[in-house]
Amino acid sequence: MACKLILKFKDSVISEYELDQEETTIGRKPENDIHIDNLAVSGRHARVLKIGSKIILEDLGSTNGTFVNNKRITKHVLKHGDNVLIGKHTLTFVEIAEDIQSQPEVKSEESMDKTMVLTPQARAAMMPGSEEKASRAQTMPLGGVQILAGSLTGKSYDLTGSLTSIGNGDNCKIRVRGFTVGKQAAVLTRRPTGYHITHLEGFAKPKVNGEAVGSEPLTLKDGDVIEIGDTKMEFYIKEAAEA
Repeated sequence: MACKLILKFKDSVISEYELDQEETTIGRKPENDIHIDNLAVSGRHARVLKIGSKIILEDLGSTNGTFVNNKRITKHVLKHGDNVLIGKHTLTFVEIAEDIQSQPEVKSEESMDKTMVLTPQARAAMMPGSEEKASRAQTMPLGGVQILAGSLTGKSYDLTGSLTSIGNGDNCKIRVRGFTVGKQAAVLTRRPTGYHITHLEGFAKPKVNGEAVGSEPLTLKDGDVIEIGDTKMEFYIKEAAEA
């Protein structure tokens, strides 16, 4: 059984984590396997354990608690579709059958603890655009940003990863300064539909061409100018990926 957690902030997907080890830790400290840089999250907040065929979520005495489907838990056996609330972030638990055609459809209540088969339609509903990803990944354009003003003036960054974090935190790829800039102020995501920017935390919201960006992803266009904190940068399309 393959399974993973999908990290979201206000319905915007930030990252995905395969649960391929016996213990996966979640917390604000950078050494956690799933690092959530938010003050509402404890340094070592929770962990996920693989015990036999069960995936168990355990709260580690966190200050604000761990919630599954809006109920506070201490320990909980995760099932497909469970939504875990930690601080202001949501982790959706997904089980993926490797061979969906060979698995029977789960209907009876006695089968609720078994792996739920994830059809292509269900997977698309959980991850918008996922069906397009494989067919379009090879033709996705490669983007980048050029720093125009600020402490990083002159530097450029290729946006090759699925996400690029911006903020004043040590783990951000693009470090920007500013008293009101959050540790993980914004994130640039690369999707089959193009590049998007989303505001995550901090009073200083990023601006694109002078307009503030909210918590909903904004699609970037070639030549867009992004401002956040002391930094101004230009987004550009570098080249198309090789076919």
